[in-house]
Amino acid sequence: MKISVYGAGYVGLVQASCLANLGHDVVCAELSVSRLAALAQGKTPFYEPGMDELLTGELASGRLRFTSDPAVAAAHGEVQFLAVGTPPLADGSSDLSYLLAAADTIGANAPDDALIVTKSTVPVGTGKKVAAQLRSAALKAGRSASFRVASNPEFLAEGRALPDFMEPQRTVFGVADAKAEAQLREVYAPLKLGNDRTLVMSVESAELAKYAANAMLAVRISFMNELANLADATGACIDSVREAMSLDERVGRKFLNSGCGYGGSCFPKDVTSLVKQGEMAGTVMRIADAASEINIRQRVAMADRIISLFQSRGKAPVGCVVALWGMAFKPDTDDVREAPAVLMAERLLQAGFAVRAYDPQASETGAAELAKYTNFSVASTAMEALADADVLLIATEWKEFGQVAPADVARFMRAPVVFDGRSVFNVAAARAAGLDYHAFGREHA
Repeated sequence: MKISVYGAGYVGLVQASCLANLGHDVVCAELSVSRLAALAQGKTPFYEPGMDELLTGELASGRLRFTSDPAVAAAHGEVQFLAVGTPPLADGSSDLSYLLAAADTIGANAPDDALIVTKSTVPVGTGKKVAAQLRSAALKAGRSASFRVASNPEFLAEGRALPDFMEPQRTVFGVADAKAEAQLREVYAPLKLGNDRTLVMSVESAELAKYAANAMLAVRISFMNELANLADATGACIDSVREAMSLDERVGRKFLNSGCGYGGSCFPKDVTSLVKQGEMAGTVMRIADAASEINIRQRVAMADRIISLFQSRGKAPVGCVVALWGMAFKPDTDDVREAPAVLMAERLLQAGFAVRAYDPQASETGAAELAKYTNFSVASTAMEALADADVLLIATEWKEFGQVAPADVARFMRAPVVFDGRSVFNVAAARAAGLDYHAFGREHA
């Protein structure tokens, strides 16, 4: 099939590259000149395992092409995927200007009867706005073209986007007619999706399904963080509590780890957007709102604990070094958007500490966020960041951090104080090695 994709960001580039890999003829529109230059050389503008190899292969095959002209992409596809950014506005609602601008171009240039599919995460009701924009653009161009609009939300986890695409846990088709469903099934036919994991529903239901999934996970994270804080205050251990919870089949094990909160490009803005959608619809989303508020506090709570510890010991932060392990909001990505590590680093830097950070993939993107601070630096290895540090703050649970022996941590540091924001170390092993060890919900382990 001839397919067009708008946006070569995280969602759009994965979508375009994977569809090309399935054998489709894909044109991807991207307005960023610098990004297009990198893509032409086979360089992915973000870190995602396997993406560089996939991109290089599909460019060489000729099945994937990029253009800076959205009209070229619009004229190409029988099916067109909108994967542009929908960033949050000041009031928490989603900015749909990029999406509607793409729809404007499509309406004026797309083939008759093309299927326009929203891939971006968008508020409920956006499909109707896209349809209206397509009609308006077609009328202005003197066309009588009719377009169908569908929703096909992405459920990609950063760090495992390619497996999530090729072997999805579920695929959602939000459609208004049988022909749109048939076209979407044809797009994904090479994946041989099972009917038990292919869900067909209204466009509005598909739009809400994406927010519902992200908000549910965010609620679990925030609830576990509240429980961890309560455990610290009452003498309980969150590890024991979590084990008791996870053995209940109704609860399960996933997303029960306590820590320094969630970040990234999805959870924070999607939860906030869901709350805003509730306000606009006259339905108060109290649980989602609470999850967001808890997370805002949790993302800097460990930095505040470090500051409080120094204050209680009468030690001035100036001249003290915090080794920061991890800057990405999660492992296997270089994404630092809304990352707790960056927010905590800012808080510590503003308090007077020097922060020396290391991340296997996100040192460069993290450093760009903190470039204005003269007391911030980047190390090339975890142990280099640790050398003569007064505090170690672990903010991302990269695998390599858990492979460092606590005794080596104690030996490299000037003062063996560790604040483990992701419960990377075993408590008993850390304390046996002489570490002054702190972690959410594990103070009484």
